[in-house]
Amino acid sequence: MSKLEQLSNIQVKLTIEVTQEQFAKAIEAAYPEVAKNVKVDGFRPGKIPFKVFISRFGYEPIYEEAVNHAINETYREAVVEHNVNVVDYPKIDLDFAEVAHDKGFTYTATVEVVPTVELKKYTGLTFTALSKRVTKKEVEEAIKNTLKTKAENELKEGAAELGDTVVIDFEGFVDGVAFEGGKGENYDLELGSHSFIPGFEDQLVGCVAEQETEVHVTFPENYTPELAGKAATFKVTVHEVKTKVYPELNDEFVKELEVVGVSTVEEYRAHTEKGLKDSKARAYEEDYLNKLFTQLIKANDVELPKVMVENYAKELEEKYQNQAKQYNIPFEMFLQFQGLDEKSFKERIHTQAENQIKLDLIIEAVIKAEKFEASEKAIEKEYEEIANANKVSVEQAKKVVPTDTIAYQIQKDAAIEFLKKNNGPKPKTTKTAEKE
Repeated sequence: MSKLEQLSNIQVKLTIEVTQEQFAKAIEAAYPEVAKNVKVDGFRPGKIPFKVFISRFGYEPIYEEAVNHAINETYREAVVEHNVNVVDYPKIDLDFAEVAHDKGFTYTATVEVVPTVELKKYTGLTFTALSKRVTKKEVEEAIKNTLKTKAENELKEGAAELGDTVVIDFEGFVDGVAFEGGKGENYDLELGSHSFIPGFEDQLVGCVAEQETEVHVTFPENYTPELAGKAATFKVTVHEVKTKVYPELNDEFVKELEVVGVSTVEEYRAHTEKGLKDSKARAYEEDYLNKLFTQLIKANDVELPKVMVENYAKELEEKYQNQAKQYNIPFEMFLQFQGLDEKSFKERIHTQAENQIKLDLIIEAVIKAEKFEASEKAIEKEYEEIANANKVSVEQAKKVVPTDTIAYQIQKDAAIEFLKKNNGPKPKTTKTAEKE
């Protein structure tokens, strides 16, 4: 027998009664575990008859193990009876002084649970969406970028400009002393590429071949500790100045690109425009969903048990660590590539875990509110698609993917489509429409 008390949206208390009969069975189940560690002359360990054990030691040595047996059994039954979706181990409260072999006992189990979402607003949400429109300027810019990849550097007479490449020797000094890693020879540096310390490349604009000069910079505060924030002087010798020579955009150039079905400049423009439209459509969809989901969470925020977020954050961390292993690089370096340190990474995955859990709960609430169902026909169709994609039979697909998983995905897809249709971008003003 058990009773449920809702302490909050994330915590409940179960009051559970263990009957005398249940505790007697628990004592019987616990006895072998206790007896195997007891030595009595004339008996092998674990082979002491129950009555002999009780006559010598009483029931008290069995109580702890028996209580654990009883609680494990009755707690599970209570969770099922009250349909409690727990997310952590319970905190058990029991007065051990009341435990006796000839009667039952009552205990409480306080536990955190998956919260119930009360939908406040999930239609009529608005946000600003990206534009899917592709302009002629964007098409020409994309083509220009392609030409840049095919450009060749040629020696240039005269002063270096942004976009030119200079071949240099350099050596850096701090307080007149050369520092490690600050020297290079015959280095190709494209001016304006921002591959050197801020300010370095700008000071080489205007230099000519065989010129010696000094560059004065200050290292950023987030640089290596030994150089961060320090002023430095670089002695630089410019050996050569090169400028980019771009190929001419003509049919011959287009053919050299070997794009399937494209052989003329006009066809290449159309191909480029389609690629930009596809790219913008993908970006639009991703941005649209991100903004929609952000608005949903904001409008229907829900308190989460800390352990629920922490457990999911751990799963995310393991996922990223596995990615680093696949790339065969240390995890610290993997984080550096993303501009993160351990602290900022922990903060990011914690926020990511929290938002994803909230979103999942909100979508489940929408499924219930709108009564989305997965028909047998829809489930069967999904299995057929999985089977075709993996080149297996439908029967094999059913063995691998549970029906409940398929059904929920169908319901989730229906809920997301509903949310997309009933929420959306803010209406465009006349000025905004004119700009586009």
